[in-house]
Amino acid sequence: MSNRRREVGRFRAYQESGVALILVLLVMLVLTLLSAALVFTARSETIASTNYALDTQADYVAKAGIDAALNWFRSTHYSAVPGTVAGAGTDYNVTSDGGPWSLYTSNTNPVLCKANCATLNSRVQLIGYGSGSSNFPSGITNGSGTAIATAFASDLNNSGNGVRVTGDSTHSGLFHVNAYLLYYETVYCPSCAVNPAPMETWLITSKGEWTGKSSQTGAIATAEEQAIIQPIYSPSFGNALYGYCSVTMVGSAGTCTDAYNSALGQYGGGNASVASGACDSSTTNVLGAGANIGANGYVSMTSNPTVYGNVVIGNANPSLVPSSCCTGPACGGPTAGNIIGSVILHAPYVTAPAVPTFPGSGQSGATFPGTAPSFTNGTIPQVSSSDNTSPSPGPPPVTIAPGNSTYSYPCITGQTCNGSKSNPYLVSVLSPSNGGGSVTLYGGANPASPVYYDIDNLNFQGTASITINGYVVLNVKSTLDIEGNGILNGLSIKPEQCQINFAGTSAKVAGNGDVSATITAPLATMTLGGGGAHGAFFGAIQAANISDGGGFPVHYDVQLSRLNGSVGQTEVSSYTRIKQ
Repeated sequence: MSNRRREVGRFRAYQESGVALILVLLVMLVLTLLSAALVFTARSETIASTNYALDTQADYVAKAGIDAALNWFRSTHYSAVPGTVAGAGTDYNVTSDGGPWSLYTSNTNPVLCKANCATLNSRVQLIGYGSGSSNFPSGITNGSGTAIATAFASDLNNSGNGVRVTGDSTHSGLFHVNAYLLYYETVYCPSCAVNPAPMETWLITSKGEWTGKSSQTGAIATAEEQAIIQPIYSPSFGNALYGYCSVTMVGSAGTCTDAYNSALGQYGGGNASVASGACDSSTTNVLGAGANIGANGYVSMTSNPTVYGNVVIGNANPSLVPSSCCTGPACGGPTAGNIIGSVILHAPYVTAPAVPTFPGSGQSGATFPGTAPSFTNGTIPQVSSSDNTSPSPGPPPVTIAPGNSTYSYPCITGQTCNGSKSNPYLVSVLSPSNGGGSVTLYGGANPASPVYYDIDNLNFQGTASITINGYVVLNVKSTLDIEGNGILNGLSIKPEQCQINFAGTSAKVAGNGDVSATITAPLATMTLGGGGAHGAFFGAIQAANISDGGGFPVHYDVQLSRLNGSVGQTEVSSYTRIKQ
């Protein structure tokens, strides 16, 4: 029995003698696989890291091309096609608004070149790489007299070889740039060197090639970046109503803002009953958008007035907003009313402009009141000067009233008045008499040469009115109260024909007449409505506080967003990396 047990033990030991070897082999296999995996992973990560580094380096070279293109379009190496009949009006597929400045807007996106280009009716482009060639009007040169396409190829593409960006001898790359003109328009910019000023939107594509060594031409890695660049335009009148402190709207259907385009004709087709009624975007030349209102402090809307546009609150820097602007509602947007748009909070703060000073510098010895004539009826002519053209056949006399004195020139004794900005007409009181009285103001032929008036008191009611002939700027010192039948031809004239700047603290526009103007009153509380049942305002108003009630509609002319403002330098508005 014992021998049998010994045999069984020896058999079992024999059976188990190979297990250790197998275990050792399995462990070695696992370790080998782990080592291989670690080596593979390490190598993959090294390759991925290297590729990422190369792609990043190529991407930064492409970004350098975007920056170079942005700087190039800002520099004197580039010149835009001017907004003239012989410029954009001939070379580009654009439409003129027909106004005194013939402001242009491109009809297509991208812009098509219809004359003086290598390929007509094709998009305007400057090509540095890829297929195609530059297509830019040949007659346009930069500040050095070089054709734009030639300057682009030289400055941003090194005549097809690419512009090299070098850190050191082993870290270098090349960029190539293309540019496509997406949009073209012109705006009126009194402060610009060229006026009207071109506003161009360009799509810039930059291809970056990382070569490593500065002597190497073949690309190790490539990347493409795209950016849309355009100048920033800040219109002087970008809103229908803007309060440097607040805007309050009270009422129902007739208390409203909407928009129209004076380049397309009169509001509502010239129908006065439509103009004085509730805002109706279904009527001819009435827009149900774009008539924004805003304030630095707050906007309050009660009894369901309507705003066909956005409500913009410019309290991005509350420390600039006087505390008195927010003693009622907290600084912010309205909680009631019918807003056909969005409520935009924390928009840029709007700084109030300077108030006008009196009298004009050319009349520094004159004072209000008493030294200037007063006008109750008649006409105030424009006097010939170097910057103004008199109405043909010449300025009519100023008739104060039948049987009273007649003034050849509305000015103080011993002074020369030409209606210029430095030497405006000096008027003590402009107050047409009730019972149908009217005063006609003669102005300049275009917005660049308006006739300026310094007026102490502008005040009329009842059935009195004022007629505007041409372009005028009214600087009003003490009283601004426009009621009665308003500006008699208010529906037919464009708002930019009558610019009113007020230095006082309380102003009113109401009555049964139409008023077409732009009003700036940095210190005033401006009251709209309350004095009649059929009046309407066309244009834009900026004041410390604005209160619109009594069913008084405000019709914003969208042309004002282009007719007066400042153009900033070209900036990047969007940025994208093109996937390879």
